[in-house]
Amino acid sequence: MRTSLLTLALLGSLAACATDPNADDGPADGGDGKADGSTPNVKWDANIKFIVPQNVHNYLEKYQWGDYHIDFHMTRRWFIIGTSGRNWLKRVGEASADVQEGDPGNGLEFLTMHRAMIQHLTDRWGKEPVTNSEDGFKTFGAVLKGWSTDADVIAHLTKVGGDVATFKKALTKINNFASFASEDEFGLFIQTTLRLTGEVDPNDSAKRFYNNDPAVGAGIHNWLHGQFEDGSSPIDVGNPQTNLSNQRFWGIHGWIEAKWEAFEKVHTRTPLETMQYQDQLDRFLLHMQLHSDYSQTHHATNRPSKALVKTLTPIIFMNGAECTNVATQAQFEGCI
Repeated sequence: MRTSLLTLALLGSLAACATDPNADDGPADGGDGKADGSTPNVKWDANIKFIVPQNVHNYLEKYQWGDYHIDFHMTRRWFIIGTSGRNWLKRVGEASADVQEGDPGNGLEFLTMHRAMIQHLTDRWGKEPVTNSEDGFKTFGAVLKGWSTDADVIAHLTKVGGDVATFKKALTKINNFASFASEDEFGLFIQTTLRLTGEVDPNDSAKRFYNNDPAVGAGIHNWLHGQFEDGSSPIDVGNPQTNLSNQRFWGIHGWIEAKWEAFEKVHTRTPLETMQYQDQLDRFLLHMQLHSDYSQTHHATNRPSKALVKTLTPIIFMNGAECTNVATQAQFEGCI
């Protein structure tokens, strides 16, 4: 019998909701399959705390950035999102991403995908006025720069009663940029505790084996999503289908972008790293363009139902894995 993995360093605490993952919420709620953006996941309301400007929110909904975002994370957590998540992906013709969360190469993917989002939205909506910023930002471009210093994150963690002490301990490793051999390694450390091992099953060479990085600071991204999650919000930071409309999402990712920019100042890319970086950034900038008014063709995206998303919310940004959700094709540390 599989045992539940103990809470790991920097594990975000997200509350699960008991719902029917196969329920079809209907067109007004997004349905359960291919969607075209004609109905929003969330309707803009000025009373929703921390919501982005209406024009930005409607743009994200129309071009299905939230659906793209959750699909991105689901396909990269294929082996640990549970049976209902995998069944939905199969049903709509999706497959596991070649590079999974915790694999070599995933750190660079994680960094460049979010950088592409920030660059695209800055170019398209950077000058859009903001009137409800808790940080006093006046434009959406400033929101996208996020919490650009460690002190900014500490201030916001303090505001929500978060674990400031753990965050401060994490900075010792994160700010030691020279300790990371590559930006892929840096990005992987920032994103998740999961690590693909070199272990091979002689009876099934395709099986994947994962362990967890126990270092304080590993998975700070997932942990921060847990620290700022709010299940009562329709744009919960813990919900990747709707959190792009939450200014606090960009606070977190603005801080990560600032950390990456600081890393870039002390790390000189090799010619191979330069090529890999540019290829990944161009790839995700194209994804953003295809989900925008820059594209003449609208690219409909698979949209999981709200019911399914509620079952995924505690899983998408967790560090480690719940053993009951692990697929037979993989083995995770602590699960037998």
